[in-house]
Amino acid sequence: MRFAAWMILFVVQPWSPQSTTDTPATFITVAGGGRLYYEECGAGPNIVLLHDGLLHSVVWDDVWRPLCAKYHVLRYDRRGYGRSDAASVPFSPESDLAALMQHVRMERATLVGASSGTALALDFALAHPAQVEALFLIGPVVHGMRSSDYFLARGNAANAPLAANDPRAAADNWAHDPFEVSGPRPEARKRIFEALAANPQNLRVAGQFEVRPIPPTVSRLAEVTAPTLAIVGEADIADVHAFAGAIQASVPVVRREVWKGVGHLIALEDPAQVVARLDAFIAIARRPTVAVARAALDTYAGSYALGGSVAIVALEHDRLVLRLNGDADVLLFAASPTRFFVRTTGTELEFERDDHGAVRALIITNPNGTPIRCPRIG
Repeated sequence: MRFAAWMILFVVQPWSPQSTTDTPATFITVAGGGRLYYEECGAGPNIVLLHDGLLHSVVWDDVWRPLCAKYHVLRYDRRGYGRSDAASVPFSPESDLAALMQHVRMERATLVGASSGTALALDFALAHPAQVEALFLIGPVVHGMRSSDYFLARGNAANAPLAANDPRAAADNWAHDPFEVSGPRPEARKRIFEALAANPQNLRVAGQFEVRPIPPTVSRLAEVTAPTLAIVGEADIADVHAFAGAIQASVPVVRREVWKGVGHLIALEDPAQVVARLDAFIAIARRPTVAVARAALDTYAGSYALGGSVAIVALEHDRLVLRLNGDADVLLFAASPTRFFVRTTGTELEFERDDHGAVRALIITNPNGTPIRCPRIG
């Protein structure tokens, strides 16, 4: 009964890339002889959009045109999804992405992932670090980190109708899933159903030919060098919050954000906020730095009074780090010999010297905040 009511309520045209974009679409042949469907648009800093493990590249429809107006953007359907061929031999998703980036002449890019697309982004950042400028991870997943029994049972229940060759019922299950989107949101749920009903092969991508990194990425997160933003919707499933926590705990330059009023597929629920946050993130991730001699950096190391607490600036491996209240070290990047910034937040730090050249204070300015002067105390 619920499925019948759903179909009566949403008798509309199928959702497809052509419904919201007019950019040319084409194919590239990758290792093993399969073809990948991709689209490319715009000019400017490079962005690659990596879709989730349920939908395909249409999940980015609402952010596509705003991004194309200011960036050089690539999106594609991974093997077995959308218009791309299914895998028939073992393959490396990182190699597919590298081939596509080379094909469209992207030497470096910000990788924007959703769900399993974030796992690919992290894998790629380890395999090809020189090609990754930044990582923007929505509803992140980390390969090698076990999912909970609850997570697996939920997916098995949603896909159960596939055993009876009823992909529309499975599509309906996913469209009603409480974690994919937050609350009723009939438009977003309708689009999930339409995309899956029109592309039932998406529900059957088993991944048996996909070659995963060894050792697993979860054990190598500390090796990721790109500035990273991990975003989780407050209504998303607990496993995704756990994945984001693992990323926050291990990646050296990272920020984790929980967004109110959204679930897993945030690009469907709040595309305007995704574009705005990505704009701000790319601006700070691409901010240039200067080299500062170790001798100069050494003069900044010390303790500074910050309200009723103490801010400690330390020199670690020729880099300044900020330590606050026992939290993990925050890497500082030099904008000038005396001015530094936090890559993930935009917080500014400037060292003030006296007439004799000795460092006497640290001035901290948060974005849209007033400067806080922290006298040196040691």
